[in-house]
Amino acid sequence: MKIYTKRGDQGQTDLMTKRVSKADLHISVNGAFDEAMAFIIMSKHYIHIKDIHTELDQIHGHLFSICHEIALNNENKWITKKDAVDWLESRLDYYDAFLKPLTKFIKLDQTKAASWLNLARVTIRRAERELILLSSEQTLNPETLAYVNRLSDFLFTLARYFDEVQ
Repeated sequence: MKIYTKRGDQGQTDLMTKRVSKADLHISVNGAFDEAMAFIIMSKHYIHIKDIHTELDQIHGHLFSICHEIALNNENKWITKKDAVDWLESRLDYYDAFLKPLTKFIKLDQTKAASWLNLARVTIRRAERELILLSSEQTLNPETLAYVNRLSDFLFTLARYFDEVQ
């Protein structure tokens, strides 16, 4: 089977069981999450701590599920649960305990891991803004919104961890 189908040459793509414009907000949101997943994967090349790899893999899985949830657009099939948000908060608190309190704006540029994590963070922020726009068109899972909001904080904290501790 060829990778190309030519079905998207006219600006349409598949979204679950229907065709939509490639400019559809669902496609934009999921595209931003896809970009963030790529940056998270790239960051792993500069992270040599197995437990953090496992955490980033778990986050990647959560984001993949969120993309599915958004595309599905069915309140009865929401995937993201409160325990995912709780897990992310616990990991955020864990890494934050190693860091000094912030007193000013900082650059995350001391390590390649931090730089890639920061790129993932700003992409998640963009996805979150687009997700809020999407919420005017469909009901979104409140746990998904909470998870995405926490994720940018987690990525910022983990990037700081690599710049300050590692």
